[in-house]
Amino acid sequence: MRPLPSSAGSAAASGLGAALAGRAAPFRLVSHDGYVRFLCICLAGYALAGKGFAYVGLPPLLIGEILLILGVVVFIRTRCWLALGSALPMLILAVLIAWVVCRTVVFLPVYGFDALRDSVVVIYGVFALVVASLLIEKPERIGWILAAYAPFAALYGIVAPAILNVSVVFPNFPTWPGLDVPFIYVRLGEAAIHLAGSLIFVMLGFRRVGYLWCAFLLLSIAFITPSRGAMLTVLVPTALAIVLSGRLRLVALPLLAGFLIFLSAYAAGLEIKLEDGRSIGPQQIVRNFESLIGRSNASNLDGTKQWRLRWWQTIETYTLHGPYFWTGKGFGVNLSIDDGFTLGPELKGPPLRSPHNVHYTILARAGVPGIALWFAAESAWFLMLLSAFATARRRGEIQWANLLLWITCYGLAIVIDASFDVAIEGPMVGIWHWCIFGLGVGAVMVYRGPRHAPRPGDPFGIASPMRDRRS
Repeated sequence: MRPLPSSAGSAAASGLGAALAGRAAPFRLVSHDGYVRFLCICLAGYALAGKGFAYVGLPPLLIGEILLILGVVVFIRTRCWLALGSALPMLILAVLIAWVVCRTVVFLPVYGFDALRDSVVVIYGVFALVVASLLIEKPERIGWILAAYAPFAALYGIVAPAILNVSVVFPNFPTWPGLDVPFIYVRLGEAAIHLAGSLIFVMLGFRRVGYLWCAFLLLSIAFITPSRGAMLTVLVPTALAIVLSGRLRLVALPLLAGFLIFLSAYAAGLEIKLEDGRSIGPQQIVRNFESLIGRSNASNLDGTKQWRLRWWQTIETYTLHGPYFWTGKGFGVNLSIDDGFTLGPELKGPPLRSPHNVHYTILARAGVPGIALWFAAESAWFLMLLSAFATARRRGEIQWANLLLWITCYGLAIVIDASFDVAIEGPMVGIWHWCIFGLGVGAVMVYRGPRHAPRPGDPFGIASPMRDRRS
């Protein structure tokens, strides 16, 4: 990603000059701007290498845990805790984290590390506090983040087909020593999240691209069509962005052209068969929609759908109508084994720890109080972003409106993927989710705070005239 502006370097130079002048410069583990750079690099690593990047580090201290520990240090030093208390989503999130910690600690003696691993679905919410506090401390970091994301968006639209097919093109791709995990392993849902984010980022005018990029993006979207969740992860947020941004007329011609290409490919029967019975092509898209709205003739699609529905109904029975209403089963227990869904007749593989839906994961582990807090936090976040977006549109502040809409759609893409697969439960998507959550809260709080008039190079009017000593 593009490096951030040189203010951090200037601050470092000032510190060196102070030391040479005989004044002791305070020791800092990591600068705040340096942490922003490090976080952006790691987020790019999770997006481009997926599970392979998650194993960077020395177990049990992997890159996600390193990021989290440094983030807590940075959060404490920003001294923006009271400011975050005025944001309703953050207050609810803090209560949710506290509840999950309580439901995790009691199971540590029984399940040990497994309890901690399962709890990150919410504990990674600390990243939201970190990111929001960094934006409140120095609002111009919003511009830095957009500048860093722009080349990532351009890159991801092109390389997504390659990273999704690494295992196919290179069957013997290197794996981590002692683990059956390739250095690059990205799920279809993960790729769909960032394809949606990149597409909306470009569509809203934050990055200019050429026809070649558009062709690669269409190819990337074609590769994720075998997954129902991945398909919706791209289509729904993109449709929302088109409607709310008022760009329907601008994209009407490309949409019509794409629809005609789809019909032609469907009529010609173009598709690439995959080993699991699914395919890449228009027929698979039709079968996905059939499975979503009813029953599909494809047994593998309808089989996995029924398997999940039975598991979700079991979770509802022992929580909403059973003995785990208030507490859930806690963090650490393997839900698939405890619930009796280790292997369905339609699925093969090792036991899963989560029921392919983050909402049911939280309901099963944290009970009704946990799922109520989860829905309250997510709902408050979306309402906060959409309210600020509507205000910006009404005031004619298009740059702010587009920024808030992009963040909203990115968050929506993650929630949609997490409703069909194991996503937020791991660091590859979990850290992204909570960083987007914090970015949204921080951006809204900056937007509603005092700002300067926009000027060239600072379209948001948030550049500070004073240097931040903690940068």
